[in-house]
Amino acid sequence: MSLTSVQHAVVKSVLSGDTLVIRPISQSSLYDKEQRISLSYIKAPKLARPSGDPTNKTGLTVDEPYAFEAREYLRKKLIGQNICYTIDTQVFEQNRKRCTVYLGKDVETGENIIESLVSEGLVNLQKRNDISVNNISYKRLVTLVEQAKMNKRGQYSDDLITNHIRNVNWTLDDPKRFLKQHESSPPLDAIVEFIRDGNTVRCLLLPSYHLVTIQIAGIRCPMIKNDGHSEPFAEQAREYVESRLLQRQVKLIVSGVNKQSLVGTVLHTNGNIALHLLKEGLARCADWSLTFLRSDWRQQYRLAETLAKDNRSKIWQDTKTDLSSTDAAEPNGFSSDEYQAKVLEIVNGDALIVRDLRDNQVRKIYLASVRAPRAADFHLPSNTTTSRLKKPLYEIPYLFQARELLRKRLIGEIVRVITDYIQPANNEYSERFRCTVYIDNVNIAESLILRGLAKAIRHQQDDKKRSSHYDELLIAEHRAERNTLGLFSSYTGLHPVTNFIGDANNSGARSLLSTLQRSNWMEGIVEYVVSGSRFRIHLLKSDWIISFLLSSINCPRFERHSSPNNASPKQESEPFGAEALAFSEEHFLQRDVYIDIEGIDRGGNFIGRLLTTQRQSAVLMLVQAGLAKVSSLARGAADYNELLQAEERSREEHLGMWTSRAESVIEDTDNESESNYSTANESLCEPNGSDENDSSLRRGIVSHISSDLKVYIQYSDRAENLEQLQTMLQVLLNQKALPDGYIPEEDDLLAARFSVDNEWYRARVEKIDENNQITVYFVDYGNREVITDLNRLTILPPDYTQLPASAHEYQFAYVRVPSDDDQREKLRNALFNLIGNDECFIKVEYGESTTEYISLYRTSTKENLIDTLADRNLIVRDQGHSYDELQQVQSNLIISDTVFE
Repeated sequence: MSLTSVQHAVVKSVLSGDTLVIRPISQSSLYDKEQRISLSYIKAPKLARPSGDPTNKTGLTVDEPYAFEAREYLRKKLIGQNICYTIDTQVFEQNRKRCTVYLGKDVETGENIIESLVSEGLVNLQKRNDISVNNISYKRLVTLVEQAKMNKRGQYSDDLITNHIRNVNWTLDDPKRFLKQHESSPPLDAIVEFIRDGNTVRCLLLPSYHLVTIQIAGIRCPMIKNDGHSEPFAEQAREYVESRLLQRQVKLIVSGVNKQSLVGTVLHTNGNIALHLLKEGLARCADWSLTFLRSDWRQQYRLAETLAKDNRSKIWQDTKTDLSSTDAAEPNGFSSDEYQAKVLEIVNGDALIVRDLRDNQVRKIYLASVRAPRAADFHLPSNTTTSRLKKPLYEIPYLFQARELLRKRLIGEIVRVITDYIQPANNEYSERFRCTVYIDNVNIAESLILRGLAKAIRHQQDDKKRSSHYDELLIAEHRAERNTLGLFSSYTGLHPVTNFIGDANNSGARSLLSTLQRSNWMEGIVEYVVSGSRFRIHLLKSDWIISFLLSSINCPRFERHSSPNNASPKQESEPFGAEALAFSEEHFLQRDVYIDIEGIDRGGNFIGRLLTTQRQSAVLMLVQAGLAKVSSLARGAADYNELLQAEERSREEHLGMWTSRAESVIEDTDNESESNYSTANESLCEPNGSDENDSSLRRGIVSHISSDLKVYIQYSDRAENLEQLQTMLQVLLNQKALPDGYIPEEDDLLAARFSVDNEWYRARVEKIDENNQITVYFVDYGNREVITDLNRLTILPPDYTQLPASAHEYQFAYVRVPSDDDQREKLRNALFNLIGNDECFIKVEYGESTTEYISLYRTSTKENLIDTLADRNLIVRDQGHSYDELQQVQSNLIISDTVFE
């Protein structure tokens, strides 16, 4: 090849102010490979390199003056441009060529790059023996140097040299801190300095000169390996990015951190490089980093990947069509589409029992791509395994909280179900339908994960069997982890309960009778339905699990299998026993209920009444449906006449057991049921249900009296627990940074700062007005406050959400509340002055619905404080509730009957 012949190439990169890397326009010979050339006659200031870089032969870690400006001058002018050049000298031993370079394709019309650099005062002329002083080109350059000095260009200017030295930050010490500083800022300016592979680049940030590694968010390119066994199309992906981004100025959107690398989006003036890689089939979507992108971008990425798959481009060229993902009809007769269903039961943190409203069939479905808490995920004691857990719901951290979120949101509701995929049966599980479930257009799986109560399943990259909203699930998990919620927090997440069911717990259950009878209507959850009138109930206030029977009715038994040791023989199902069971499951299972304990049988089963949250009686509902008969021993019960009327109507309408074909069968079983009932009823009247030494008085402190004269009591025997709770709450919330952006909802149990002492207290949101006025009720003290500053509200640590409230609401017995506001306030102040902070005796006189009415006594003198106020003419006794009348009502009450199974 002649040294003076004109060569043509494209500039790939600029190494310094006098050195270029070029590649031929067309590779037609061995000489047309990528090569490095130097510019003739000049010497540019040297750029710095990291101290540990093996290519740093000069030892410079700081640029020489104007070194970066010379490099930038060439970069902006030449990168990606066509050039022509002539080789002036060539040193074969060093494989080095010194050339004269022209911008464009013609040496006659192209700009002489060497002359332009010299004119800008950015380089120096070389003084070498092989350059003749009579060389025309060299003589012209000498003239240009003089002109640059005269015009004070570049290094010949009067500006301080220190202003032209680039100080590079070679490493990023704290990527997470850097992310926090820039995640909400505008895109950063940067120069792409190095391409490691298709989705990893090194960028120089401007103007801070931080050299950072960027993993391109949302994609994964084939991996380049140092051992020469790179993945297919890995080199092509890198070359694709090099030809478009190397030493180009770009915009960076930093959105995450992966180890010591930043994760973000690289935007060029010609578009988003990640999208182009996906369209070309040189990259695939990366689930973990897609979560860092905006929702519209995620959709574009998925669409671009799908387009490349359909065209079988590059990495997808061997992809086979997956017939298993088609929407074919399933073996059970319904297609994988969208339908509505009613939720009947929450099995655990990721499974539901629903009734398909299309065919009224009951199905079990699983939330798609959701993993509920499991025993294997936690460091449980070595002697505790999944198979040995007696109550996984309470023993696996956060499983109860996950179940409760689903239960409160879904039970009894109509939801929208989308079948995303079917998980094939294996040795451990049968076939599972994995679905996305919506209620009020809210993806319940996303809500579950967002609160840290479940995690997203990590599918294989090419696994199409995943949630149709998998990206949203990953984003929700990322937010939960960032906010240290639920499974990502340091709290235990356990919900211990005490079990009072079974023969082994009989004595313990009987010891609770007097306590539960005094409590009147207690809030609970029906955890399991044994038969139409027998339930297992979780009492929320005390976290006790009890067996509960409905009084006043005879309900058909459902079949019962014999116990392993044959202690309990098998019992056949009675007529309509299955129907009664199904009715109770649909109306009461996993519902919030109120129960009133009337007695206990010899087996330790509590007997009483059950009300739904709508104040509907379970006994009345079963009788109205024709699935229970009123017991003859229920005479004297408050609703006895109403029950008889309901039974008569169901008989006339031939409902349930009153159908003509069933009535004769039922009559044969009546005598047996009544006999069993009588035996059980005798146990209700046994004296072991109450203790002769048990006082009806309880010590407590009045924490608050409301404007309508409701009184809130803190029991003295729990005062120490409350004090410890308050101390720990201040420590946790005052020392730990509070999560930003917390938006409370009605009925949320949270922590609120009280305006008087600026301390944190547990509170429940009662009302949220449109003007962001939030009314909270302090559950441990009884008072309320309106809060407008969201900074005074925060998430309550999970371990404190399950503790019972310390403030118990009562009303004063035999007191007529004044209708005038001023009179009520005067009476309220008088009560405060009389009671103060002194400990009192509290006595429950009577109850109406869910409200208990009390009298207060001084602990020292047994003085009735209400009588004292009445003597001072500050309060009026309610003549409609005299002591004599109350005793007469109580004497007429007959303990109601039930069915014992």
